[in-house]
Amino acid sequence: MTTAPNSQFYIEEEHEENEKENSETEVDDTSSRQKKSGLVASEAWKYFTKDVNFKENKKATCNLCGAIYVCSAGSTSNLKKHIKKKHSEKEQYQELITNIFNKEQPWKYDNDVMKNNLYKWIINNQHSFTVVEEPEFIILIQSLCPTAELISADIVKRSIMDLYISNKDQIQELLMEIPGKISFTTDIWTSPYTKAFLAITAHYVDKNWKLQNLLIDFVQIFGQHTGENIKNTFVSALQNLSIHTKVLGITTDNASNNLTFINALSDWMKENDIFFDKNNHFRCFAHVINISVQNALNPLKSNLSQLRQLIIKIQHSSQRLEKLSANCRLYNIDDLKSIQDVPIRWNSTYDMIERALKLKEALTFTAASDKDLKDCIITDDNWNQLELIKGFLELFKKTTVMMSGSKYSTLSTTIPLYNELIIHTEEYLESEEPAISNDFLKKAVEDCNRKLLEYYNKTNNACLIATILDPRFKMSYYEQNEWENELINDVHNKFLDVYNNLYSSSKSQSSNPDDHKNSLSQRLFKRQRVNNEIDEFQLYNLLPESPPDTDPLEFWKINESQYPRLANMARDYLAISSTSVPSEQYFSAGKHLITDTRNRLAGKTVRVCMALKSWWQVLN
Repeated sequence: MTTAPNSQFYIEEEHEENEKENSETEVDDTSSRQKKSGLVASEAWKYFTKDVNFKENKKATCNLCGAIYVCSAGSTSNLKKHIKKKHSEKEQYQELITNIFNKEQPWKYDNDVMKNNLYKWIINNQHSFTVVEEPEFIILIQSLCPTAELISADIVKRSIMDLYISNKDQIQELLMEIPGKISFTTDIWTSPYTKAFLAITAHYVDKNWKLQNLLIDFVQIFGQHTGENIKNTFVSALQNLSIHTKVLGITTDNASNNLTFINALSDWMKENDIFFDKNNHFRCFAHVINISVQNALNPLKSNLSQLRQLIIKIQHSSQRLEKLSANCRLYNIDDLKSIQDVPIRWNSTYDMIERALKLKEALTFTAASDKDLKDCIITDDNWNQLELIKGFLELFKKTTVMMSGSKYSTLSTTIPLYNELIIHTEEYLESEEPAISNDFLKKAVEDCNRKLLEYYNKTNNACLIATILDPRFKMSYYEQNEWENELINDVHNKFLDVYNNLYSSSKSQSSNPDDHKNSLSQRLFKRQRVNNEIDEFQLYNLLPESPPDTDPLEFWKINESQYPRLANMARDYLAISSTSVPSEQYFSAGKHLITDTRNRLAGKTVRVCMALKSWWQVLN
């Protein structure tokens, strides 16, 4: 059980890193370049957002494509060059809009337009409904338009409830018309004020072969979080949008109640004559990595305790933070803040170690020059151990980031990445280098490897199928990575079983199976039809693997007419999310909505606000 070399799989990441390095090259501004770009400095910021730490790192992110650039001494020449080169059409569009507004035209106030924009502003920025009754807000509106109609918080609430109903109809129509199946992620979040909500996200490939995802519900769940209760809430949410017959897969975390949820859902589907394969339950890959790495970190607690105590004592003292900053300048290293980890989140522990290694000299000098930090001084041996721990965890960090995306297909890389991580741990265990084979790290790696293998053996057939449908891998992935012939044949047969039974041309071309059964021509040409269907799969596998930076969905968009059955299959399986991160991402938004000053928000109101914000992003 092996995988392709790292270089094959991570070439896209390396390419992106090279682009990032190029984009972050500091470029001095000149008047000639400014004229050449056609943009003035202020216009460049229409397309870029400054990093939260802009004053420190001078970084800005392109709003159109996500590219990151560094501004040198206030220069925006590289930003303008990027817009001119990569987004010239959008620049022209912005100029057109600017020209429209610059023309002198008679202005006319439209109350309906104002109210609709007001509601969107309230929802998208999670403002309180009562903001419209605040004196300063009223003064602002009246200063813009003295004749503007003022509305109350109650009217805002009623109007937003009406908007929920009308937008729900649009979302329902959109989801009903998509050409394939829908997969979901779901997770439960309990607010700081003990209200529990079930977040449900839908994932699908639209008619233009773009991967889409949206929050379909953020509904309060009452009572115990049993599998049966989750099932009832989940089914009700899907029925609310009439999409309960379109379910392909569901991704959850590894909690035991999710197993009973899937079993209960499967029983309900059978009772209602709806096809659903309960094996298409996916354990969140990010959670698997978290469990595996936590297994590794447990034996390393003593190796991390010294660093953790030093960071805590520095973080809780403004004077020590100032000293650390001064020492960074003294040692000519980036003036970065130390990071205190949250032990239950292994990513934060990795970030703490990585940042500490960058600040090594400054941290050491800060501790040595403070009598109250003498007990926290990190020895050279301990620093070396931290380097080894970081080196081991780095691949897990990259994998987590890669698999947590929701804008690109992730399920097809689950099997390859599992194998990458397993091989990574095995290489550490087999290494004869004294530093790596040291007992302090070996026990950690063994525990991590054991947990990875446990969950790897629980991956389902859909992961294998998705890998085949990814033109970067196909069946050749299993062959090139020296899987045993018996396993390769098993994967091949599992793929054909789904391909022939659920994506057969006979089923897709007729609404009545009896018509085919009784058709003379169907019987006469049955052998030719079967051969043609086999040829479609064979021809696909005869193609060379696509380059690592290929977008699988773009491949199927181009080749849909040549491989129609495989394309239908890819549309469904490549939409499945390998993690439940999309659901969890809405928990942060929930925290901003349910605040100390809005802690009594009704569950229905929370549901409406959360859903509308997501729906508008899709509908607009």
